[in-house]
Amino acid sequence: MKRNLDQLANYEHDLLIIGGGIYGATMAWDAVLKGLSVALVERGDFGEATSANSLKIVHGGLRYLQTLDVERMRESIRERRVLLNIAPHLVHPLQCVMPTYGHLMKGRELMFAGVLMNDIISFDRNRFVDPEKSIPRGRIISKKECLQLVPGIDGKRVTGGVLWTDAQMYNSERLTLAFILSAVREGAVVANYVEANELLKRNGYIQGIKAIDRLTGNDLEIRAKCVVNATGAWVDEVLKGTIHDNERLNLSTAMNLVIRRNMLKECAAGVLGKFENTTPDGTIYQGSRVLFMTPWREFTIIGTFHRPYHGNPDKMKVTETEIEELLKEINSALPEDPIKREEVSFFHKGFLAMDGIHPKTGEVMLTKHYKIRDHSKEDGLDGIISVVGVKYTTARDVAEKTVNLVFKKLGRKSPKCRSHEMVLVGGRIQGFDDFLSQAFAQSPKDLDDSVIRHLVYNYGSQYPRILADGEKDPNGLKIISGSKEVLRTEILHCIREEMARKLSDVVLRRTDLGSGGHPGEKSLKSVASIMARELGWDKNRLRNELMELNAFYVLAD
Repeated sequence: MKRNLDQLANYEHDLLIIGGGIYGATMAWDAVLKGLSVALVERGDFGEATSANSLKIVHGGLRYLQTLDVERMRESIRERRVLLNIAPHLVHPLQCVMPTYGHLMKGRELMFAGVLMNDIISFDRNRFVDPEKSIPRGRIISKKECLQLVPGIDGKRVTGGVLWTDAQMYNSERLTLAFILSAVREGAVVANYVEANELLKRNGYIQGIKAIDRLTGNDLEIRAKCVVNATGAWVDEVLKGTIHDNERLNLSTAMNLVIRRNMLKECAAGVLGKFENTTPDGTIYQGSRVLFMTPWREFTIIGTFHRPYHGNPDKMKVTETEIEELLKEINSALPEDPIKREEVSFFHKGFLAMDGIHPKTGEVMLTKHYKIRDHSKEDGLDGIISVVGVKYTTARDVAEKTVNLVFKKLGRKSPKCRSHEMVLVGGRIQGFDDFLSQAFAQSPKDLDDSVIRHLVYNYGSQYPRILADGEKDPNGLKIISGSKEVLRTEILHCIREEMARKLSDVVLRRTDLGSGGHPGEKSLKSVASIMARELGWDKNRLRNELMELNAFYVLAD
């Protein structure tokens, strides 16, 4: 995957996608498979904003039973199955447990009825799925088993629990990237660090964008027959100055904490935390809500903490106060084994659309359904569609619907969808466990199984290429200083084949180095020196890259 801005600027594309998060990435994949010429630009790095903020769960929609939203639940079940199939190295089944209390809404009987209904509605959840990736039926468990699975909770009122299975992304950043890489493999032209400054409007029709290359400062124009605005929290910024009565997107923030402790070795868990909010009329509301804890590598991710947001999306920062508030709520659910502040190694924070604030509880009311907005119908402006998503899991389905609309606007019949069945880059694996065992057996003798496991889980069927490139370099198969698993050859692969252009691209999104917390100065300097040699950075650029990445881990006051 090469960054070629001439390819972007010198041709008129069928479709230009602004935004390289999971929604833009899946749109590029679906559109190019249907035969469109596709361009995609991202103002930062691919998947660096909201798409990087995730509990890593691929939801099957169990919680939609509360509102009997069967349609949305079926959509989630289908998309979970799709991701298990097309990205078998990155998406894996994950057991989940919910403690039960008493005999009412949170009781064993009603909760078991819920998982039983889930099994019935998801009758086809394992269709065409690798047997090793199958989703078993839910079941009820005893109080003893529940307390073993979820240590730290107050067991006095616990009556038992229910167990069901969803799925988990091993690396959500690389899953977004896999869609991008796959789209490029099929002919899409993409570039990170290209910012759309202005929509090109002629005779009431959008024909592309004026953009700037943020790495060089050079201006360029990118022309297309149809433009999709998939910029998430920045969707209004793209439309500014073009649509005067634009319907503004109400934003909320969603934050999760990464804990440097594997608290749940076998499954994820929903636990009841106590919270306190100020309602719109100024009164204080105290209540409880479910917090989700997910085991992830050697960490535990816990969330989610929602707050309304009214500022500039570019200025959003995580604050110490927010961490302390969420930690207090988490520890109210874990009185037997509270988390210390120093165990919080990292934080994820992104944006979600909201409908408003609940007048009685002060809680954020999240927007439940995605929106595909055809501006020709709503604003009299043709050639552009805006998309606002609400969920990582179902992004591919929204992309399929959006691309079908693109074909309609182009006056062409949309071909049959293939994005739900074509495996992504790295996904050519039949029987994941056997594939992993074979990788262990064939690995170089001087590499630990943990390194091979890391390579397989991140690169899937492409991992032999990483090893082969490393063997050509005397230092290629050496582990990066300060890391346990990341090889030096991976850094070069990120630069040469995955369009990594900044230190943060490699540390936060291409590799595992900094996704669970600051990897240490030794590790950062080691990666930065490799990138400097490869990309020709001078001392000032090298210093600035280190300063910029270190600042990412710093909390706001």
